[in-house]
Amino acid sequence: MKKIFVFAALLAAVFFAVSCGGSENDNNSGGSEQVCSYGSYRCEGTSSYFCGYSNNELMWMYYESCSNGCDAATGQCGGGSDSPAADNSYNANYGFISLNFVFNSIGNANDSGFDSDNYEYGWEQGNAFATGTYGNGSAAIAPSNAYTFIKQANYYASENVIYISQNPVFSSDGNYVGGNPVLFMQIDANQAAVGKMEVSPFSDNSNAHARLWVAEENWNTHQLKCVYAFAEGQINISKLGDLVYHGGLEFTGALQLYSPKNYKGQDISGKVKSQLGFETCPVVH
Repeated sequence: MKKIFVFAALLAAVFFAVSCGGSENDNNSGGSEQVCSYGSYRCEGTSSYFCGYSNNELMWMYYESCSNGCDAATGQCGGGSDSPAADNSYNANYGFISLNFVFNSIGNANDSGFDSDNYEYGWEQGNAFATGTYGNGSAAIAPSNAYTFIKQANYYASENVIYISQNPVFSSDGNYVGGNPVLFMQIDANQAAVGKMEVSPFSDNSNAHARLWVAEENWNTHQLKCVYAFAEGQINISKLGDLVYHGGLEFTGALQLYSPKNYKGQDISGKVKSQLGFETCPVVH
């Protein structure tokens, strides 16, 4: 059954590069001479630039045009974002998710012979740890007709990130196949500790050290097809073992879901695409 989960390592590599950690450099894409520190913004004339990864290189990238000027203090548009208005065919509150994660042995990608598709540690089969609904209606985060659920948890020391996923598995003509939606999450290992941790995908939220997405997986190509929603809120970490030696991890949480098409009155799907490379899934009813 493990063979259907090869996508996890690929997805982790893609997302780690654009959402977590990173060193500083003076790459000057966008014309700026300011040191590029991941997650920061920079003004250049009437344009705002974001410091992120492109082809695994940290550099300044065009973020948006500022019709009302660029705020030199924050590096963002001073008169408000130029993002399009929200697409109201997507509900403003696009679902709710509850988490109850218990994991005894987190995989360590630094181990000799590590392979997240066939590894002694790092994955478990059983009930879903993430439940709730997404979309305009009541589409289930954990489909009730799934045969079982696979949860993966691996620590990538080179990125200082704990990568977590939940994948529903269905029985089809005697075979087990991967289903949707998939859930993937990243926790900044440098900030991980017992206690509360804020969840948000936005790099300008300096208090957020975890990210969670609900997504659609193309199981034929093992590539992420699109994202339905991202989460905001808090998790409460009750246990965190030594990640180097396959320590355990436990946390709970209750998070609000938002579609990139309708977030606080704006359509930010273009930014999600330009910064992360993720398309937004069609509306779910």
